[in-house]
Amino acid sequence: MKKSEKISPGRANIAQRASLVLALWLGFWLLAIGLVCGLLWIPFAQLSYRSSLQFTGIVAGIAGLSLVYSLRPRRRAKESASSVKPLSRDTAADLYAMVEQIAKKLHIQAPVNIHLIGAASAFISGKRNWQGKIKSLEVGLGLPLLGTLSEQELGSVIAHEFGHFVGGDLSLGPWVYRTRMSIANTVTDLDDSLFFLDLLFRYYGKWFLRLSASVSREQEYAADAQAAQYFGTAATRSALEKVHLIDPMWSTYLDHELGPAINRGARMPIFEGFRRFCRPGVKRAAVQNAIRHAESHKSSEFDTHPSLAERVSALVPGAKPSYPPLSQCMHLIGGEKATEDAWYLLFDQSKLSPADWDTFGETVMQPQIRQRFAGSWMDPEKLAFTELVQMALRPEDSWERLKPEGVSFLSPQGKRNHVLEILEEWIAACLIHRGFSIKATPGQAISMQRLLPVPQSVQPFELLQMGLTGSLKSTYLAQFNLPATSPMQAMTAITTTSTAAGQAPAQTPDTAA
Repeated sequence: MKKSEKISPGRANIAQRASLVLALWLGFWLLAIGLVCGLLWIPFAQLSYRSSLQFTGIVAGIAGLSLVYSLRPRRRAKESASSVKPLSRDTAADLYAMVEQIAKKLHIQAPVNIHLIGAASAFISGKRNWQGKIKSLEVGLGLPLLGTLSEQELGSVIAHEFGHFVGGDLSLGPWVYRTRMSIANTVTDLDDSLFFLDLLFRYYGKWFLRLSASVSREQEYAADAQAAQYFGTAATRSALEKVHLIDPMWSTYLDHELGPAINRGARMPIFEGFRRFCRPGVKRAAVQNAIRHAESHKSSEFDTHPSLAERVSALVPGAKPSYPPLSQCMHLIGGEKATEDAWYLLFDQSKLSPADWDTFGETVMQPQIRQRFAGSWMDPEKLAFTELVQMALRPEDSWERLKPEGVSFLSPQGKRNHVLEILEEWIAACLIHRGFSIKATPGQAISMQRLLPVPQSVQPFELLQMGLTGSLKSTYLAQFNLPATSPMQAMTAITTTSTAAGQAPAQTPDTAA
């Protein structure tokens, strides 16, 4: 393909830049070690030749020790091999055929294992024997890619990853990444030091980061070129645009909706929940902030990936990003249900029970929230709902009673957020105690509803916000009390109405406790 020459200056150029990165990395550490020796020599020389330590020696010694601390090696978490079985060839025969066909075109002959991952990304790694021959290819494909890309677009993503593989980026990339992190950590630790040590290393570090980032960006351009060579420019471009579009939404959905639901032991319909999550409407504050944060990244010269606009323009000169309609290629694994079943193999099946988004709040969240406070000092039967007025005004006062077990390293804001999370669930528990049921919609704040004595709907988050601003009054909370009849009559009326509406009967306070 002619365009590939325009997109990438060539692998030889990338290798030359990588060699320069190595030289700069070595120079950085030689400079650092030389400076440490020079600084620590000053107090040593003063004590040896003058028999006294002067002010300049003290400053130099402290500066040298500060630099030693900043240069300390950081322990990295060891990456453990995944114990999850790869996708079954019987279920995903078409997907295996696609991957193996691309590998064959690149003259790679090795068994392929495909794994599903949760992120909107993909990877390829190779296991080699002692002779360097590839024993197997481990291919990771993001679950959202199957749910939003066409078959051609998914193929271009896989070809892109193979572009890194055949270009040697998989062996070069981790080294460049670790080197970048090492120097970046050193510069960060020296930032605003009292001895101006950060100035020299900051400029050197920026020079290094700028050059190493350019190596990574050229690798991306070259991989895009290979994807376009096999699956066409249109499919490669639309795949880039779609991944850029869905990644903030998917990562937020995974962190704030699907992940918490799975942590509660619920096996939820994944793609149905994501479709609901993406519907137009007001998202709750935490979700909206997470989406905004994910979308707010601005391109800089230190980025390891080119911006979407740069990659699109490299593929189609003069073109600007657009956002084509989403599609899906889950037929490659046997359909939506089979795809979700394959992904849920990542989890302990004995800890998950099937659930759905319509009844998740009432059948899963509600019993767990009730159980969380039952028998504690915050049990709704013991702690009056009106206490929320004062507790919300000064949430920090509740930290000592609500802090997690063990040593806490939370900041003051982190402590406040921890208390507020518990208070919001306690509000829900109090409302459950008063006959309300939870309705949870992906992306939105949970709402609570009851039909008697009159239809009412309220959001625990709104009550908490009223308390934080001082506008919540005890008289306002009184409207959520049960009617002034006997508890048994009130609960019987609620149970009858709930059963008629097809809902699970509410528990009485005695059985709830």
